[in-house]
Amino acid sequence: MIKNTWIYAFLLFGILVISCNSQPEEQKKNSPNIIFILTDDQGWTHVSHRADPEVPDSESDYYDTPHMDRLALSGMMFTNGYAPNPICSPTRHSVMLGQNAARHIYNKDVDWYKKADNRLTIPKALKAANKEYQTAHFGKWHIAIHPKEAGFDYEEGMTSNGDGNVFKNEFLGSRQYTQDANDWLVKEEVPNPTEMKLAGKPSAYWNEENPKDIFGMTNRAKEFMKNCISKDKPFYVQLSHYATHLALSSKAETYDYFNGKESGERHTNPEFAAMLKDLDSSVGSIMDFVVEQGIQNNTYIFLMGDNGGRLSLNQIAIIDSNKKLVSARYSKQNLRNIPLRDGKHSFYEGGLRVPFMAAGPGIEPNSVSRVPVTGLDLLPTFASLANDNFEIDQSLDGGNLLPLLMDKKVETVSRNRDALIFHQGAHRKPRSAIIKDDYKLIKYWIPEKKYPDAPKVELYNIGGDLSESRDISLENPDIAAALEKELLEFLDEVDAETSVRDIDDPYDRAVKELEGE
Repeated sequence: MIKNTWIYAFLLFGILVISCNSQPEEQKKNSPNIIFILTDDQGWTHVSHRADPEVPDSESDYYDTPHMDRLALSGMMFTNGYAPNPICSPTRHSVMLGQNAARHIYNKDVDWYKKADNRLTIPKALKAANKEYQTAHFGKWHIAIHPKEAGFDYEEGMTSNGDGNVFKNEFLGSRQYTQDANDWLVKEEVPNPTEMKLAGKPSAYWNEENPKDIFGMTNRAKEFMKNCISKDKPFYVQLSHYATHLALSSKAETYDYFNGKESGERHTNPEFAAMLKDLDSSVGSIMDFVVEQGIQNNTYIFLMGDNGGRLSLNQIAIIDSNKKLVSARYSKQNLRNIPLRDGKHSFYEGGLRVPFMAAGPGIEPNSVSRVPVTGLDLLPTFASLANDNFEIDQSLDGGNLLPLLMDKKVETVSRNRDALIFHQGAHRKPRSAIIKDDYKLIKYWIPEKKYPDAPKVELYNIGGDLSESRDISLENPDIAAALEKELLEFLDEVDAETSVRDIDDPYDRAVKELEGE
């Protein structure tokens, strides 16, 4: 597994030239270029525009994301955009495969990932639609299938969270600062205004010129696209950012800007704000690149978060250029996904609802859709962009968003079922959720300390109660029963695991097997 970002850059040019010349010259269909930007741990409200124009609190009172704002204004913004899962790895699996996590990472078949050749993926679907497509993945992978087996011409290996913690040509482990940070907080008697609990690792912060490899992967993506443009090849480029996942890193000047800016009431943390703004700069750079290359009339840009934002950022450990802890403090970042309830890992809206937008030819600028959409929809949408005749197999749980994107009056997405279903099990506590119309049912399968009286089901009308503050399951037993029945039928149909197994997650097992352990 390649681990050094600068080695990536050194080897890239030769790899790119090979990838863009790897297929025989044939007359190609005028398939569009597709750029997919996947952000990490970016909450629905972590933007400086309203994620829902009708909800004032759906924009940050501190963060600045002018380029994401520009992308939203350039095309269609989905107010009800959902990640397939409230955790990053299962979402990434689900997006790549176009299938609910219950069919793979949380399935009873623990060896599903060893059958990768039988799995349809985004690059495989695009190449089936038009074999001229050149495909590349940059950044965080975190999927239990090697990206080459998934069909990518250029990829950066089985990367995960740690690969984004670039620190002056090395990699930084935040957990190593846990004890030092805790000792500092006690020694200096640092105030803890929100009674923040100590975390297993602090939210370590440092600054450098290429934080979280944001600009490194952006430049590599541009080089790939330039080579494909020069060879007149349509391309699919996926930038899976390590930001804004912990740990926290940014350019020094970006941090200084937020450190001098008056904080908001809901969002206060300059370290996270700076990292998010640097990530946003990458989005703007990609948008500008498309125009500079003159390909805006044949290029689509999609942006989605991989799961909801973290509910809090815990204690902050400040690290200097010598990797030494210089100070620590408690973050004030509590309940940072308001008006949504909870955050990452949760099946409430704070864990599932994310920024979701698309821009490109035929998509009306400054358009807003309230139709619920999901990352599962991306594979069939991309394939349909590549070939109008792409047929969506019933094993795909997503639907084609093109009718919706091209006509904001469209109010449905055709999928293999009307409801959106979310599930986890196996190596995590089994939980499920189903959304249909304005109703959302959450099912807890086993007792959990965080959620009293589990196992249980809860029912919410998210159309009128966005914060999921009132469980209406007892008042509406028929609705709750019908939704639970539909949920259980799906999980039974796909052979989902609904209990806990003492087993590592598929990504970790796949990495060990690839490394011969």
